[in-house]
Amino acid sequence: MAGAEEMIKAILFDLDNTLMDFLMFKKETAMAAARAMRENGLPAEEKEIYEKIFAIYDRMGIECQKTFHEVVKPYGLDINKSELIQQAAITAYLKKKFETLRPYPEVKPVLAKLRGMGLKLGVVSDAPRNKAWQRLVITGLQDEFELVITHSDTLELKPHPSPFRLALERLGANADEVLFVGDNPARDIAGAKKIGMKTCLAKYGCQDYSEEMDVADFRIGKFEELIEVMEKIGGD
Repeated sequence: MAGAEEMIKAILFDLDNTLMDFLMFKKETAMAAARAMRENGLPAEEKEIYEKIFAIYDRMGIECQKTFHEVVKPYGLDINKSELIQQAAITAYLKKKFETLRPYPEVKPVLAKLRGMGLKLGVVSDAPRNKAWQRLVITGLQDEFELVITHSDTLELKPHPSPFRLALERLGANADEVLFVGDNPARDIAGAKKIGMKTCLAKYGCQDYSEEMDVADFRIGKFEELIEVMEKIGGD
């Protein structure tokens, strides 16, 4: 394994859909919120409310903090009824969030093995700082990484080079000494590759995979396959 340690000094990970099943979490919490809204008087079917939640995510971003307000607003309800429905949705969302947000299987054991190889580990996420750290705490991953770069650090989203460059600066590493693991070919893989990092596509979290967009050096179908990737790099 000495070869891998000489070539790769650090591994950087995307957060959502790479270390944890973020899309499943958003679907489960949206369904819980839609159910709570209907049960507390929003005059719409659960499926319709669920679709409205995701339409707002599409329009205003998955991190939108006014999603439930935007769902309720067009119905023109009494202010107290409106507030009741929104708070019921928020409560249901938060309860389901703590129930469902977990790392993918084998994430923690694999991270421990990677550290045992002498590798530095970090996260580069497009999430705001508070949301990224909240997810890390909920999933029990808050102590697994030497650095966590978020959108709040550079105000740029991947594939912009700024988040990747800041991570390299804090690692004290050159781009060719770092492997980037992410689920999004256009943002994670293309962005990391452009500045010279080796790249690994987390296909298990990839939502819009196409061979034409896939320029990754390696691909994994399960998180634990990352150990095999490191062994391949070490054998090159």
